Amino acid sequence: MSKAKKILLAISTSRYSQKLVTHAMEEAIALQKQNHQVKIDVLYVIEEAELKKISAQIGGQAFWGSLVKNDVVEALGEEHHRMAMQRIEEIKSAALKSNCSVDVYEVKGTFSTSVIRHAEAHPCDVILLTRDDRPFISRFLFGSEVDRVARLARKESIGKVIIDER
Repeated sequence: MSKAKKILLAISTSRYSQKLVTHAMEEAIALQKQNHQVKIDVLYVIEEAELKKISAQIGGQAFWGSLVKNDVVEALGEEHHRMAMQRIEEIKSAALKSNCSVDVYEVKGTFSTSVIRHAEAHPCDVILLTRDDRPFISRFLFGSEVDRVARLARKESIGKVIIDER
């Protein structure tokens, strides 16, 4: 086999689509067909600021009482975490079947900063991301963490970015 290739699969508390797992394995298989050994880094970013923002929105929209609001936000965080862990197990299982190695990293922080830091510290050939399902104009006006990663990755030459639309 020739040079090893690395795929960075970045997921977060709000980005963990099933299609992304499928896309990661398609990329891995394509690289293997080119006679490369493939390693997959799964970066799970726990976006605490996003959960705090949701908490503030819930508090501002209705009177729930602080205990009920905290329970709702905690349940939402647990559900996001459960779904992310499910995707991680799916990628591990698919990678095992395709003879790819997988390393999982869990960090807290903002999505774009965490992905760029990981890609700089652990060089990769491909960075796979899922975009939030928002209209283009919303992303243009208010920004997008995924677009920020793509822009910085190109600027710093830290890997080919593939954005998987949900």
